[in-house]
Amino acid sequence: MSPKSSEKRKLTNELKRKIGQLFMVGIPDNSFPDEYAEICKEYYIGNFTLNANNCTSLEEMCNLISSIRKCTFLSSGVYPFFEIDQEGGWVTRFYEGAAMISGAMSFAASGADEEKMKKIGARTGRILRAVGCNANTAPVLDVNINPENPIIGTRSFGEKPEVVTALGRGYSEGLQSENVMAVAKHFPGHGNVMGDTHTDIVHNFSDAETLRKTEHLPFREVFASGCGGLMTAHVIHDAFSAEPATVSYEIMTELLRNEMKFGGVAVTDAMEMKGISDAYPDGEAAVRAILAGCDVLLYYTFRRESFEAAINAVYKAVEDGVITEARIDESYERILKQKERFNIASAEPDIELAKKIIYNEEDIAENFSDKLSSITCIKNDGILDELSGKRILCISPVCDALRGVEESRRQILSFADILADEIENVALCISSLEGMTSEVENAIDGEYDVAIVGVFDALSMPGQLDIIRALEKKGKTVIAVLLRTPYDYKYVKNCSAVIASYEYTMLSAKATAVAIKDCDFRGKLPVTLPEM
Repeated sequence: MSPKSSEKRKLTNELKRKIGQLFMVGIPDNSFPDEYAEICKEYYIGNFTLNANNCTSLEEMCNLISSIRKCTFLSSGVYPFFEIDQEGGWVTRFYEGAAMISGAMSFAASGADEEKMKKIGARTGRILRAVGCNANTAPVLDVNINPENPIIGTRSFGEKPEVVTALGRGYSEGLQSENVMAVAKHFPGHGNVMGDTHTDIVHNFSDAETLRKTEHLPFREVFASGCGGLMTAHVIHDAFSAEPATVSYEIMTELLRNEMKFGGVAVTDAMEMKGISDAYPDGEAAVRAILAGCDVLLYYTFRRESFEAAINAVYKAVEDGVITEARIDESYERILKQKERFNIASAEPDIELAKKIIYNEEDIAENFSDKLSSITCIKNDGILDELSGKRILCISPVCDALRGVEESRRQILSFADILADEIENVALCISSLEGMTSEVENAIDGEYDVAIVGVFDALSMPGQLDIIRALEKKGKTVIAVLLRTPYDYKYVKNCSAVIASYEYTMLSAKATAVAIKDCDFRGKLPVTLPEM
């Protein structure tokens, strides 16, 4: 690490401008209030992240980005990165038209190859560039080795490092071909864990040799292909360090810079997450992350108190010589190099171009076809071939569950409603994510031949399984639709049929309904299910 200097350094405005480039903050909503503008100017904030709350209207989104670009350039002389989590699937911030694509595991299930993902990445890049976003925290390069991983799962291309490498490299190169920097995540790997760094301190206990052959492989290969950015994992990789990767010099400098030769921008995962903030409060994590080798510190939800604690802690560390100006310059130069490489000075939003690209009917249709090709029949005792003319009861959760990576305006939908639009003779019953309700009980007692039950993340919300148990107790024929993860198969393996859709989005729900109606299941499981 950088040695502490004995002399106290004066913080000039020029040095504060450089430090400001090392921060990325969230935006409260679709507006740009004077108070927020003043904070951006005071601290010379250099980069911004968008969430679904900022993307509810195309026009407002573009106007917001344009206003912040202007303000940031006037205060710092450098245009900002506008980063967005547009992975596809259930981690999607901008849902309009062709912007809604399948998730990573869906593409793997559909048989996508590297060239296909390059095309998808380029399409996504064109859309993002048109609305003013110039960095995408994708692709997810985590190898989902652990079936009980609670936060990666279907966000991963799968359990095989070679597949993750090829599909991730294609998506990265496609994004960057449209001047959108790919920010691969979550380095050095979030796949083989049991915990969620949004809520817990998480360990990966794999040995170093295993990590290099599995979880490190996609990052090493995608970095070699020119990926401009990465996002860290707040995971403790015990074989390399006793600290979370984000604040580990052994990982962020010795492994990343010295061994893997990565010269791009290292962005932290959100610094508000419990996996880092509980261990290093009050700005300590920000200082440690910079000393470790991170370039950009992400404050996703932008709580003013936590952000100011962080940046003031960095100011003090620079004044005291804990962080040298040379260390600030290293990150500052890496950031400016990538901003120049991706020509972000010209990334002004273009609403008319965005509309033309986003509402292109051919692209929208291709996205639907891609999703339809992923729908996978895991089990079928023959009932899926005999649904025509059957009286069907469909029970599904409403997709209103919020996690650390989702926002308050996340798309609300019901698979049961969508299935009823596609198939006649469906008796609707919408359940809550808590499972059995009086409405559900009454429906189960009704007249029908087959029950189709949607299951959304049974591991964390097991009450949904009570519905299936109640149906089985009555001797009913049950089809389970796994609305998020195929790993839930072990909870529903006794059903007459089991279908995997990989994510609960409008695109996926519609494609799953069509696949059931037509008995058309083209997807192939890209992961091993332990209970098969």
